[in-house]
Amino acid sequence: MRVAIFPVDDDSAASARIRAYTLQRSLIDLGHDVRLGDATEADILLIQKKATPRIIELAARAREAGALVVYDADDLHPSLWNVVAPTVLHRLLPLVDVVTTDTFERRAILLRDYGASAVEVVPDAVDYYPTGPVRPTVSNDGPLRLLWFGNPARIELFARLAEPLIAIPEVEVVVATHRSAIPPLAARFPRVTFVPWSREGFVSTLQSCSLTVLSHDGTESDRAKSNNRMITSITWGVPSVVSRTPEYERTAIEAGVGDTVFSTVEEMVAIVMRLRSAEARAAYLDAAQPEIWRRYSPHAVARTFLDVVAHASRNPQASPVQRFLPWLGRASRGDRTPALLREARHRLRRLAPPKERVGR
Repeated sequence: MRVAIFPVDDDSAASARIRAYTLQRSLIDLGHDVRLGDATEADILLIQKKATPRIIELAARAREAGALVVYDADDLHPSLWNVVAPTVLHRLLPLVDVVTTDTFERRAILLRDYGASAVEVVPDAVDYYPTGPVRPTVSNDGPLRLLWFGNPARIELFARLAEPLIAIPEVEVVVATHRSAIPPLAARFPRVTFVPWSREGFVSTLQSCSLTVLSHDGTESDRAKSNNRMITSITWGVPSVVSRTPEYERTAIEAGVGDTVFSTVEEMVAIVMRLRSAEARAAYLDAAQPEIWRRYSPHAVARTFLDVVAHASRNPQASPVQRFLPWLGRASRGDRTPALLREARHRLRRLAPPKERVGR
């Protein structure tokens, strides 16, 4: 089978790395012809989040040639509008046979608010291209290093946990985030160790820590987020203490570590204290790693994708079923103004002359 994948970005972006490049590698391992950005004679056309008028033309041609058109969305309003203009998505969705997303919560929102005709869950795969679960050496020596990692735009999630974590005796709190954000964050949190995130260096940073502490907040959008940081931490050998939000709690129960999910900072501190010993952390990994790998290894997720496309029905819709503004009102949860501003930016970007490429 020939699959054409159009990633949202290069593989320095987590979303593209997890849901496009990892999938490409795994599908090739499973014997399929998978090409990036080349829709020639494709049986499956997978568009990952980002779409343009040119992508719409490709999707229409691929559909006419008999290809199944898949749109993958692991973001929703407002983040989704950063990579796709609302008018473009409105035009694209009627050409799509099936939308894939990473959680059941996002699936419900896509069906309810975006007018997608069919939405299926293809979970995130473990990140950073693992070949199997890893067990780094653990010991009881030195301080307990607790890691939070993520985009600096989400630092307020960490801020709510920072002081209770710092107050735990013999603990070092570590944050891995974008290099450019570190100076102001270090000034704000002087008792936290900040390290720059890099694709090449992150696994070493992760494995230098004893536990990860991860949370989502209570908004509908945040509660729909995936378990990708959690499953990545566990597979690379670092137990994860997580908030009681849908995908984290579901994954913890699947993995047999449901007692490491917290609702309050007091529960979070108690769980960290319980996992302080190397023996407790080893027991966590003994329970969790086999089930996490069975469900979320790159090959397991690729097989889920293949099952979804094998059972997908052709979307007979040939034109939008909803007028744009009412559709946008639902897709942006009534907050049309930021969506329309991003629409304008996309249009201006398309009108701008291409930047001159500078030779090396």
